[in-house]
Amino acid sequence: MTAQAKKPPRWADAVPAREAQFEIKRRALVREAARAFGRSGFHNTSLEEIAEALGVTKPALYRYVRTKHEILFEAKTIAFDAGARARDMAAAESSDPLERLRLYIVHYIDLVTSELGSYAVLAEPVTSLPPELAEPIRGRMREADRALRAMVQAAMDSGAMPQGDPKLAVAFFMGAINHIARWYDPNGKMTGRQIGETFAGFVLNGLRGRG
Repeated sequence: MTAQAKKPPRWADAVPAREAQFEIKRRALVREAARAFGRSGFHNTSLEEIAEALGVTKPALYRYVRTKHEILFEAKTIAFDAGARARDMAAAESSDPLERLRLYIVHYIDLVTSELGSYAVLAEPVTSLPPELAEPIRGRMREADRALRAMVQAAMDSGAMPQGDPKLAVAFFMGAINHIARWYDPNGKMTGRQIGETFAGFVLNGLRGRG
C-alpha cells in the first residue's frame, strides 16, 4: 500500500493570517481618517469622529492607533510607499528616461489617490508630527527627492530635455502634484489615473520647453 500524500495544512492561503487581517483593518482606518481629515482638517477631526465614521467604538479604534498623529504618520508612509512603487513600475515598463518620468507621475497620482481615498492629509506639514514620527518621514522625503532628481538628470543627460537644475525641476512638478491634495475629490469627475495622465503631460511639456 502506498503512503498517502501529505495533506496541506487546513485553510492554507484561504484566510489571511491574523497579522494580515490586522493590517487590512488598520489600512481601512487610515483611508477613512484621510477622508475625515480632508473634510474637516487634521486639527479639527477627533478620533471619536473617525470611530463613528468606521462604525466602531473608540476603545476598538485604540486597538489599531493611539493618536491622530499616528494616523498622519501612517498616511504619509503610505504615500512614500506609493512613490517608491511608482518608481519601480516606471523602471520596469520603460528604459527611456523621459518616459520613465512620465510613467512615474501617472502611477504615483493613481496609486496615492486610490490608496488614501482622499489624500488631503498629505498637505498637512511634517511639523504637525512629534519629533519621533517627523524624523522618519523627513528621511523618506530626502530619499524620494534624491531618486526623483536622478530621474530628471537622466532625462537631461539623454537630451530629452534641456540641461538645468534637477532640484528645481523636482520642486516644480512635485509642488504641483502635491497641491492636488488640496482639491482632489474621490467622487469627482476625473479618476486619479486621468489626473495623472493630464499632469504628466503638463509636466513634460513644461520641462522640455520650446524644444
